[in-house]
Amino acid sequence: MLSVMLDGCIKVPVKMKINIINSLVLILLFSSHVFSQKVSLIPLPNKISSAPKKFTISSATKILANGDMAIQAAELFNSWLKQTNGYALPIVSTVLRKDRYIAFSMINDTSEKYMLKVKRRFVLLEGGAAGLIRGTSTLLQLAFQSLETKNKIPCQTIYDQPKFGYRGVHLDVSRHFLSKEFVKRYIDLLALYKMNTFHWHLTDDQGWRIQIIKYPRLTDVGSWRSGSMIGPYRNQQFDSIPYGGFYTQNDIREVVYYASQRQITIIPEIEMPGHSLAALAAYPEYSCLGTVKEVGRAWGGFDDVFCVNDSTFSFLEDVLSEVIELFPSKYIHIGGDECPKLRWSQCPKCLNTRFEKNLNNEDELQSYFIQRIEKFLNSKDRQIIGWDEILEGGLAPNATVMSWRGIDGGKTAARSGHNAIMSPGTHCYFDHYQGERATEPLAFGGYTTLEKVYSYRPIPDSLTKDEQKFILGAQANLWTEYMYDEKQVEYMLFPRLCALSEVLWTDTVWHNEKSFYKRVLQNQHLLDSFHVNYSNTWHLPSLKIGGGGKVPSLLLSLSSKVPQSIQTAWEDDNGVSEFTAYRNPKTVSSTGKLLVRSNYNQHETIVKYPFEFSKVTGAKINLITPGNKSYANLPITLVDGITGAFPWTGKHWIGWIGKSPEVQIDFSSIQKVDSIVVVYLHDPVSWIHAPASISYGETELKFESQKATTTEAINRISIPVNMEMKNIHLRFNSIGLNPEGTAGAGQNGWLFVSEILVY
Repeated sequence: MLSVMLDGCIKVPVKMKINIINSLVLILLFSSHVFSQKVSLIPLPNKISSAPKKFTISSATKILANGDMAIQAAELFNSWLKQTNGYALPIVSTVLRKDRYIAFSMINDTSEKYMLKVKRRFVLLEGGAAGLIRGTSTLLQLAFQSLETKNKIPCQTIYDQPKFGYRGVHLDVSRHFLSKEFVKRYIDLLALYKMNTFHWHLTDDQGWRIQIIKYPRLTDVGSWRSGSMIGPYRNQQFDSIPYGGFYTQNDIREVVYYASQRQITIIPEIEMPGHSLAALAAYPEYSCLGTVKEVGRAWGGFDDVFCVNDSTFSFLEDVLSEVIELFPSKYIHIGGDECPKLRWSQCPKCLNTRFEKNLNNEDELQSYFIQRIEKFLNSKDRQIIGWDEILEGGLAPNATVMSWRGIDGGKTAARSGHNAIMSPGTHCYFDHYQGERATEPLAFGGYTTLEKVYSYRPIPDSLTKDEQKFILGAQANLWTEYMYDEKQVEYMLFPRLCALSEVLWTDTVWHNEKSFYKRVLQNQHLLDSFHVNYSNTWHLPSLKIGGGGKVPSLLLSLSSKVPQSIQTAWEDDNGVSEFTAYRNPKTVSSTGKLLVRSNYNQHETIVKYPFEFSKVTGAKINLITPGNKSYANLPITLVDGITGAFPWTGKHWIGWIGKSPEVQIDFSSIQKVDSIVVVYLHDPVSWIHAPASISYGETELKFESQKATTTEAINRISIPVNMEMKNIHLRFNSIGLNPEGTAGAGQNGWLFVSEILVY
């Protein structure tokens, strides 16, 4: 018999083999139980049973711990408790019967599962080395929340273990260097939310950040650049302030030890064969031309990459040998992404390697490069992780794929029997905007909200059960081009890390969006005690736009994830109306601005939404060619009256890559159409180009040359029509590959459209 404790007092016996209906009933009962207890833990434990009494925690409480690991977990708890509750507890090896105490009990278990039992007179935390640390973060959250309940922790028993074995967070220190002290703080914050892997991106075009004794110029030269890009990427503006920094090998050892005490594995990333300009500035002889002179100042990639020859491999093996000595992790990340192959196609040394190894093209040359590095690392009892580009030309035998360009790389790896870590830009790139562009600091682009992160499911449905076993977990990525300091890194990380933490730890059956938002609010107080600069963007009311029925018109509705006061006003040529409390969706049918005023926790924010109306605003639209997954918004995006901002966010643009999309807009009746206006993006440095032409019916409007070279990012083209029609069928003809001389030349270019207006 299997017993499940409900409400701390009733035991419900359940047969080991229960039918589907009974299973669902049990799940609903237990789910209701969990959420009725006002649980404010993140991530939510997988099994909780509660009891009516409470344990009192105060500075007089003792910690009972015996053995190195139990004492280490107790010391971590104390260090956190000092920051949150203002006191630390005495750690003892024995207690008296009258004492109230918290016992840390080490058991022989290599997993991350733990048991936390809160009784009236004592608390017992039991687990293996990793389990004790994971349970410590749960205990800390309970102890902090006791400050609001007269130092009382509800009696309960928690049996908990993670859904995924790999729960990672990445940090790029190449674009902007971050101090050793901050990296340790970062690791603390990961441990607080039960993440177990820190991916440390140590080298890139813009800076080499790890000391290599055999090659001192890597840090003497490669860790410094003469200036940095400022403002949006497309502006290509730079300052002339020298910028740099690196970690000594002693720094690395200190951080690795610090992470190990929190049961966090650090995976170092040493980029190759591309994203290597900083290394090549220090040692240009390992490039194809031998002419690299300086570390990259611009964001993005460069044509100069490691040359594929024996001397380069000797250099990289020397570097990796020192890296291996510093990092005990099973994996070494070798990048492998976004490697331009122009230099290889023209380099005699690379062509000679191709000839000797009987390789057909540069993709196979890249595969040879990755496989040779993997063979070396395997000889040192290590394995490689690479971004999903390492699939090109054939995957190395034992490689693990980190799938960032969507989920296809992960699926391909799993289907071929390779491990994969899911890190798609759609849900896991925390350098993307997390709110409306007008309310956010400059970021890379994209639109990854707290809600979107929480909705993520790492295992693709299309994989079989056997294939699903190769999905190890997922990872958040923080690329720091636009994160200039530590506070900005924290702002982009939180509270989205809370969402990913629960996605990866808690079984999906317990996920509950409304409960999660309530718990985020509670956890913000915890983050306050750690002085974390988290984002409040998710508090702001969310605007949903739908067709208003009659064309042209829109139905505008507002919703909020937190209780707050919301008022609206309308601004047009007649002035601004008075703000009134928002109660019901609002129908609008003319050009103007919706003003939304919200007040949460005595913090007032006003956001303006400008609407430009035309004959098709709110009309029925058929998106014949769906957008790329990263920018696949609802079809109404193109006729919702809002022109997207720049840098673009995913909310007000639909983007396609390598496609010529088609859309159809239907009028409710035959209409006289004078012109069609299309709002599009043109940002070649980001691989985004104006359409080569736009077709409607049998008419094709080819863009004039100046349109394709405009200096403006957001553009609009007016297409003369002067005819009656009942629907409009438009085709945006892509330029195809990025033209020679532009960023990403030879790769598929992007096409972005924000709005279609008809007059």
